[in-house]
Amino acid sequence: MWKLAISQLRLHPRRYVAVLVAIVLGTMFLAGSLLVTSSANETTKQMLGSTYANADLLIKADNEVLSDPESQFYDVAGTLEDSGTLEDVEGVEEVYPLINNATAMVLPEGSEQQGTFDADSDFVYTTNLPQDTSLVSAPLTSGELPNADDEITLDTDAAERHEMSVGDTVTIRDIADESEHEFTLSGIMDKSMDPTVVGAMMAYMTPDALTEFTAEMPTYTTALLRVDGDIDQVMIEVQNALDAAGIPATVNTPDVQISEELVDTLGFDAIGVVLGGFSAIALLVMMLVINNTFSVLVAQRTRQYALQRVLGATRGQIRKGVLAETLLVGLIGSIIGIGLAVGLMFGLIALAQQWMAGATFGIEPNILWVLLAGVVITVLAAWMPASQAMRVSPLEAMRPVPAATLGSKAGALRLALGALMLIVGTTALIWFAFEGLIGAAILAGAISFIGVLTVGVLFVPGAVYGLGWLTRITGVPGKMAQLNSVRNRSRTAATATALIVGTTLVAMIITGGRTAQENTDEMLATKYPVDVYAQLTDMDPTDSGEIDSTVEQLADTTGVADAEPLYPVGSIDEPWSNTGEVMTANPMQLADISADISEAEAQALQDPGTVLVPEQHEAETLTVTTDNGEVELDTVQSDLPSVTPIVSPSTAEQLTIDTAGTVVVWLKVENEDISQADLQELITNMIADVELSPNDVSSPLIMRAMYQQAIDAVMLTVVGLLGISVLIAFVGVANTLALSALERTRENSMMRALGLTKRGLRAMLTWEAVLISAIGAILGSLLGMFYGWAGSNAIFAQISPGGIDVSWPWLEVAGLVLVAILAGLIASVAPSRRAAKMSPVEGLAAE
Repeated sequence: MWKLAISQLRLHPRRYVAVLVAIVLGTMFLAGSLLVTSSANETTKQMLGSTYANADLLIKADNEVLSDPESQFYDVAGTLEDSGTLEDVEGVEEVYPLINNATAMVLPEGSEQQGTFDADSDFVYTTNLPQDTSLVSAPLTSGELPNADDEITLDTDAAERHEMSVGDTVTIRDIADESEHEFTLSGIMDKSMDPTVVGAMMAYMTPDALTEFTAEMPTYTTALLRVDGDIDQVMIEVQNALDAAGIPATVNTPDVQISEELVDTLGFDAIGVVLGGFSAIALLVMMLVINNTFSVLVAQRTRQYALQRVLGATRGQIRKGVLAETLLVGLIGSIIGIGLAVGLMFGLIALAQQWMAGATFGIEPNILWVLLAGVVITVLAAWMPASQAMRVSPLEAMRPVPAATLGSKAGALRLALGALMLIVGTTALIWFAFEGLIGAAILAGAISFIGVLTVGVLFVPGAVYGLGWLTRITGVPGKMAQLNSVRNRSRTAATATALIVGTTLVAMIITGGRTAQENTDEMLATKYPVDVYAQLTDMDPTDSGEIDSTVEQLADTTGVADAEPLYPVGSIDEPWSNTGEVMTANPMQLADISADISEAEAQALQDPGTVLVPEQHEAETLTVTTDNGEVELDTVQSDLPSVTPIVSPSTAEQLTIDTAGTVVVWLKVENEDISQADLQELITNMIADVELSPNDVSSPLIMRAMYQQAIDAVMLTVVGLLGISVLIAFVGVANTLALSALERTRENSMMRALGLTKRGLRAMLTWEAVLISAIGAILGSLLGMFYGWAGSNAIFAQISPGGIDVSWPWLEVAGLVLVAILAGLIASVAPSRRAAKMSPVEGLAAE
């Protein structure tokens, strides 16, 4: 068995090169999809979960514990001074309370910088250092973390702004009592990617040192855990301890926490859905590519199997030989494919890091399953056509095997089976897509696509023949190319299948990716409808002159497009309200600042007695408590899931509501794609000349940008897989054309003997490749856009019940068809030249 397999590999290396390339590309694609998943998870962890990325577990308490310094949460999780009872749980090595305390870092004497907190100091978040320093999220760039209470570590932004290096003296001012404390700079670390700090400068100091800046016990909601033991078991026990104490908190791994945050923001697990579906598609593509190549190869070897049977070989011996060949080729190809996928993904991530901070390469042990999948799929791909070939008697196998046609039994059976899969799969796909059943939709789509490929042998040749009328004007080669498309239908369909698979995948990802991008942009804008909020906490809301002057100064800041103050005018008692306040402002001005408040909603608010409410408030009225008692206002329902109830100034005056509380200013920046560093600088400039501190300013824009960057990272790494899929299509066409030319050696030589010139033979094979490539690309592009539309509907069905706006990439698809035709043209060069170079005598003598 092994001798026969090795002899075949040695005697016919060209034949196995095509197979090996198919296996390499198939496993490379599947391995690449898994690497994209792991890299995207790691990248998202570094972007959205950088604060707790290095922890084994984290505890996330509800925000209500912030308003209760005496909450039992601090007894269980611990404080700066005392460890909590959770450290007594078996397997818990450390519970690290993550405390960000607002302080001010004094600018160096003589500095010309404008302080971000006040005239001579910058706003800095100081954080306690954990016992296990591996829990610190940002890596050191120089020096070391604090070892003593008089040492401090700054991030690169703070060190560069203050022109400091390790060993210099840092002065930190307590915001509460304005006392100053001096520290020695022990180290410098990378700046934090935590979106909640909005680009603020960060510093680490020992817990004892941090207590000097906290007049009262600091509150927090996140604690990181270092675990020594079974993480799942420890997580259960910690959660039980929290539940037993009646503490509203959850315990998760960093990966799960990030996924839940994405679900909370987008309404679905974007990474899990997109990349999980992509892995399933990759597995299907791998099976199709390898099976298609082996089908052509085994069909070519039918006569060889028959000759071996005539010489005494049994079916079992031939099967064992095929098994040995495929095991060897599958193992070699899978190893090469995995290695190339790792190298490609590592290179893409390295390239992405040049403009996307936080892009991280990730690899998991499940990559080894690709090796097993590659070998198993290779064996099955060869086993099925080989078994079918060996069921034919030796005498019958020596004769040409008729192609499956509509009139043959094989053709009728294939038509029936393929049509059934196509109809059932497509119907189920559309149904599941509108119901939002993503997993079922992927399965139905796979069945539908296999159905298309199954019946392809019946309609692809006809489509190629129809398009071939364009080539008849070129003369005999063009006419023969058109006739060849239907003379051997199986060969034509097999050649087109490689491009159909590749272009379907590319068109699907382009359609689905662009649609998902636009819809997630819209969802993120809805989740974070205002760029910057500024609370005028130290200003009297009745002093309109001071407030107007402050708002005007804020609006005049370079980079700020518009600003509008909102005055509190009443309160409500609704479960969906975070603040319980009702505000008044100019509705038309708010519509200019927030794109998610429509002009129609703003116009409706001009009517007296109306109030803007979020989409979850379904009642036609809203009860507002004012200084004059309760009033009923007619609601104008917004599409926003969360929005502060707003009334127009005319409604506020009509109700004679007295303003009280804190005025909030909505601000719109000129560049919504502003970087985190530039946004922090804009905020610094914005509050420099007004009575505001960084504590009074928050920017949902940076949160939106961080989530968008994580989604962009997923799409960027998927681009790498698109490149592989295009390569698969290109090499697939080259493989099938080369095998087809090899199979037709005697046929081509016969045409040469009958008078066809070398140039004519090259032209005929070239026109065949162009026609087949064009039809494969057109069919694949149409299928891809359909599957992209269905997949987008499945993903967004539950969060966009009203439907989604599909982005049809017609221009990209046109370019894809042209590229496919060019690929077919290039792929035909080597086989056509090889066929033309062989003399008719030599070709007729070939087996």
